[in-house]
Amino acid sequence: MALTNTSTAAGGLGRTIGDAVIAFNHVNVMFPLVTVQQCARGSNHVNFSDWTKLTSGNVTAATQATTTTAVAITSDARTATVSEHVIASTVSDLVLMGSNDDITGQAGTALGNAVAAKLDDDLVELGKGFSQTESAAGTALALSHVFGSMRQLRSASAPFPYNLVLSPKQVWGAKGIISLLHDDAVTGSNAKPMSLMGSKGEEAFQTGFIGSIAGFNVYWSDQIDEDVGSGGDAAGFAFSSGGIGLGVGAEGLFRVAAERDEMLRAVNYVATGFWGEIEIKDTFGVYVLTDVS
Repeated sequence: MALTNTSTAAGGLGRTIGDAVIAFNHVNVMFPLVTVQQCARGSNHVNFSDWTKLTSGNVTAATQATTTTAVAITSDARTATVSEHVIASTVSDLVLMGSNDDITGQAGTALGNAVAAKLDDDLVELGKGFSQTESAAGTALALSHVFGSMRQLRSASAPFPYNLVLSPKQVWGAKGIISLLHDDAVTGSNAKPMSLMGSKGEEAFQTGFIGSIAGFNVYWSDQIDEDVGSGGDAAGFAFSSGGIGLGVGAEGLFRVAAERDEMLRAVNYVATGFWGEIEIKDTFGVYVLTDVS
């Protein structure tokens, strides 16, 4: 057993568990954006339905009192299998006695952050699997890629809202979306005033972020791979909530338990996430791979 040099005060168990849950809720990015279903008790699987799209070609002109040929309405089952995602820490009593830090709160925050980061990591990895693409390795992000993603999602009749999830460099980097909204180039020896692209440029300049663009709600996650294939490209993606499914355990998504080990003079904290992720409908997502090197 690995002994972590943190500790707990008497009465600190609830504090650490509470801090872990709060940290999990604050850090998690993807959970509110995807389609979520909870397992029925006695099962660790969740099925999501991928319905086949009917088109205008399935509708035929008919004359009065004639029989119309029936069209099959079909769907495929996408199964998410729930598994455990665990981090444990053994917290020593002795360290707390000589520490002026808020060890109890730090332990809870660390556990919650770690499990939330793992959930985001699992979900953003699915973004790489969308077969529809905008941009490519070695290509810097352009506004045309954002609008191109919108075009593809609308063509698939993906339901709103639409989400654009980018890496930190795809947002704030020299080749990121913020840089597309302002121009501070130098003319000759005199710097010209910064020019901004309308209200979105002003929003970016004032707040350092934009909450929406081109019909997308914009989010960022530091779990997105920014060096795909060691090529300096970031794996952002656009999607509708129906594109990704998250199966949650029958007893909930996240749990923190504490177990006193008097022989060790310590408390074992175990934080566990119960989930399984799956791509539901491929056409409801677009992989936006861009150069951020």
